[in-house]
Amino acid sequence: MNPFLSGLSPEKAPLSPDSPAGPLARPVAGSGILIVFEGMDGSGKSTQARNLKARLDGLAHPSVLTKEPGGTAAGARLREILLDPALPLAPEAELFLFEADRVMHVKTLLLPELRAGKTVLSDRLSDATVAYQSFGGGLSREFVSTLNDAALGGLVPDLTFLLDLPVAEISRRVLERGDGPTRFELLGAAYFERVRAGYLELARIHSSRTVVLDATHDPGQLEEQIWETLCRRFPGRFLPEGMRA
Repeated sequence: MNPFLSGLSPEKAPLSPDSPAGPLARPVAGSGILIVFEGMDGSGKSTQARNLKARLDGLAHPSVLTKEPGGTAAGARLREILLDPALPLAPEAELFLFEADRVMHVKTLLLPELRAGKTVLSDRLSDATVAYQSFGGGLSREFVSTLNDAALGGLVPDLTFLLDLPVAEISRRVLERGDGPTRFELLGAAYFERVRAGYLELARIHSSRTVVLDATHDPGQLEEQIWETLCRRFPGRFLPEGMRA
């Protein structure tokens, strides 16, 4: 059986028992937490991640903001290749580049910062790879999840915010932004409908760690929703510096 295209649809391919979104013990020695922002380009996920970082900085709370792909020096080089619309890539090659970026991200940034006790905010992680490369691109979810597992080494987000937006609104926002299409933005509406469906399916499966936000709402309202959710999920963690135990 071809491990890349096993004939299993993204919806029906089984998840590995050690799926990055499954019930793994997180191999982190410190008291840090990992918060991930997911969603398609134009959904506002990056804005919300930056806004949360600014709020944490205002509280003198130790935190770091990163992203995939491109959160490390090596990842920045890989990101250039991945997003270049003039450089064709086979789906499998694209997937391996994303996972190479993830290995460097986990080993050289995420784990060290979590072990130091920081709150780590990541603009995308492994759910994006399943949504884009499997649901969108057609690679088997079993295979994508296996590579995700290997790259993550058992690391699981403590909380994921999925900013969900209709594809028509995504297209409008990206055009309005006017910074030129990436490789993925050239793939058309049907591709992005599959990606959106994939994200929502993953949110349903992993509802214990995923909060779906309606990204058509005002950004300020979304920012408050995110903050209220964090304070409820992690009581006492985000107190101002002078009030901490």
